[in-house]
Amino acid sequence: MASSSYNMIGNGLGALCVFWVFLMFVFDWHKMYRPLRLFIGLLFFCLLAAASVAKGVSYPWAVVLFVLCIGPAAQLDVRMSRRDQAGRQKFYRTVGVSSLVTIALVTAVWVPWTFLTSYSSSGGQWTAATRAQMVQDSQKTYDFVYEPRSLNYTADCGPNMVEDSDENVASAIAKACKKAKTVWFLVWMVPFLAILFNLLIAIFCLLQSRLDLNKREGVQALLEQFVLLVVFGLTGIYATLYAAGASVQVASGMITFFAATIFALTVYTYHEVRPEVIEEMAESSKMVRYMAKLYHMDFMRALGVLLCNVWIPLLIALDVVRQRVRRCRGLTQEQTMYTKTGQLVVDELRDWNWCSIFVKVNLLVELAAVLILGGKFTFILFSWLSVKLAPVSFFLVLALVFAVGCAMFLLPPVPGSAVYMFAGIVIGGKAQTEAFTSNADANFWIGVVIGAVLGLVAKLVACVGQYFIGYLLGKNVKVQKLIGVDTVFTRAMEKILNQKGMKLGKVAILVGGPDWPISVTCGILKLNIPSMLLGTLPVFFASIAPQTLVGALMSKQTTEEDESFWSAVNAASTCLAAGAQAAASLIAMQSITSTIEKYHDELSQEREEHRQVAELTKKNAALVQACKTVSEWGTLATPRKAVVFGSAALQVLVFFMFVLDYVVGELCFRKFTINSRIDWAFDKGGLDGKVINIVKVPIGWAVLGVFGVAVCLHQLHVWDMNRLARRMLQEGSEGGKE
Repeated sequence: MASSSYNMIGNGLGALCVFWVFLMFVFDWHKMYRPLRLFIGLLFFCLLAAASVAKGVSYPWAVVLFVLCIGPAAQLDVRMSRRDQAGRQKFYRTVGVSSLVTIALVTAVWVPWTFLTSYSSSGGQWTAATRAQMVQDSQKTYDFVYEPRSLNYTADCGPNMVEDSDENVASAIAKACKKAKTVWFLVWMVPFLAILFNLLIAIFCLLQSRLDLNKREGVQALLEQFVLLVVFGLTGIYATLYAAGASVQVASGMITFFAATIFALTVYTYHEVRPEVIEEMAESSKMVRYMAKLYHMDFMRALGVLLCNVWIPLLIALDVVRQRVRRCRGLTQEQTMYTKTGQLVVDELRDWNWCSIFVKVNLLVELAAVLILGGKFTFILFSWLSVKLAPVSFFLVLALVFAVGCAMFLLPPVPGSAVYMFAGIVIGGKAQTEAFTSNADANFWIGVVIGAVLGLVAKLVACVGQYFIGYLLGKNVKVQKLIGVDTVFTRAMEKILNQKGMKLGKVAILVGGPDWPISVTCGILKLNIPSMLLGTLPVFFASIAPQTLVGALMSKQTTEEDESFWSAVNAASTCLAAGAQAAASLIAMQSITSTIEKYHDELSQEREEHRQVAELTKKNAALVQACKTVSEWGTLATPRKAVVFGSAALQVLVFFMFVLDYVVGELCFRKFTINSRIDWAFDKGGLDGKVINIVKVPIGWAVLGVFGVAVCLHQLHVWDMNRLARRMLQEGSEGGKE
């Protein structure tokens, strides 16, 4: 059977799995008699296993992901069937210890196999000999991945392969070879992935085992943990978007991991702590009260709507069906449309300011689009510059890279990671041709060190430039109000950044936050420049050094024997940089929340230096209230509802397509890394000589067209609401005079 047929079968089985979940929801699977529940769950497990195997033909990691998730899914089912808090700590302690035992067993088998077996001439270590043996053992994979014929690694996929004269055929063979390589690399890598996966589970479960949810302190700690880990996941996604400049595959895998982590945390926290408990605690805990306030912010609700999108109306519709099924089965006598849980959700959603939320959805997607498109065209620009700088002398290259880096840092959409990778590619590649030493590898590492140090200097210079941008902007009261200088959150961050030395929280904010916003905010708040630069220095180890190494490895001249090793180092450095930034953001958020809890009353007090901001807020209060009044969903005219809802719906569609482009690959944009070349053919990772080819025809242009329409509708709505609000104020003023 052809691989495309397996892919279609996988799609069908996947759709059947989704339908099965809907049925389990409608028929209250979790309340069924246990033997029946186990039987239905087993059928679902078999369907999911078959779907992952079928999709594994196109996405080899699907089967690995399924197998790794079996254990946590079973543990979650056990925990959800027992909601008692008495055995909660014991349950998580048992799971955590079991995961550690699993790690020990896998390590005890994998390490001896790697170093002591005779699998290849070098045992099971990742060397050319091991790779050759795995290629030989995977011939059936090469027989299968390319539909027209069986592939031969040496002739079709190896370094000495003979390319087909037909570009389309050559591209198809290259993709098939890449897929086969992924299969046998995963075979070698799976034990390590199992160790890493179980380590994460062990750490999480052992941390949970220390929380007693029968006490307020335990509930508060759990809520703080949820906020911190969600910030960790969102920052990881942000950092990974720019890791695509080094490896699109690594980036898509990490985005999937961070997104799945956020989803799992949300489900877990909702299961452990009900919303009514949070409302009760908000009365006595300042930190929980602040978290509840965050939940009620329209921006947070807009983020939830953006991430859940069509699932919100779909689950409401399924809840209606579930209530009717319950009545037919005699499980309830209530004649309401929704179940009790569904009614609570509907009542909550009914009170939301949907017009404001839809506007915030537009803003979030527009911000994401600027970052994504800005990152892609930044990679193209740096790719072009690296070609132009190739014939230039080494020291002139250093000067030009420094100047370009400083200039690019001052542009908001440009990520620092792109600058560091650019320095690594150009300086690392150039250093290999210089006669620093007689050893090419030594020259390479000299180039990496020079590139990293140059990147650090450019970063510090740019921080000062960004600081003064913020300093000048901060003289405008509207800008101060925009960043919320009078809010508890911003004041908490200011208090941390004003600390002397290199305190952990201060360093985490300066290292973990986005480059441009953090330094500009420091300027607006008029913080101490030397103190800011001192706290920024650890970024060298967390981000600059690993990403400079990633860039340098892209230009490193390697032999066939070393290629796989350096590819693994490249991927590890990419993951390290993204993970370090995400970890720094987690520490930063923890420091901010702790400061809010400890100094909430002090941070809430009015300040003389913010008097003008308070006056501006009072001055605009009438206009803000008028905007709220004219945009109330219940009184908004149907055409105006259609405009704002249509813009938000289109933006959600665009966001969904952007996510699919990263996860599935090349739906909207072509894969283009920072070491690719514009004039290369498409099958080589280039753009066939035209920058505009980064956007794929027709889906890419269609998505951008939809995005343009959504932006126009958004602006039309904002203009219309402001017009109505000002007219209301004017009419009220005239009425008062009469």
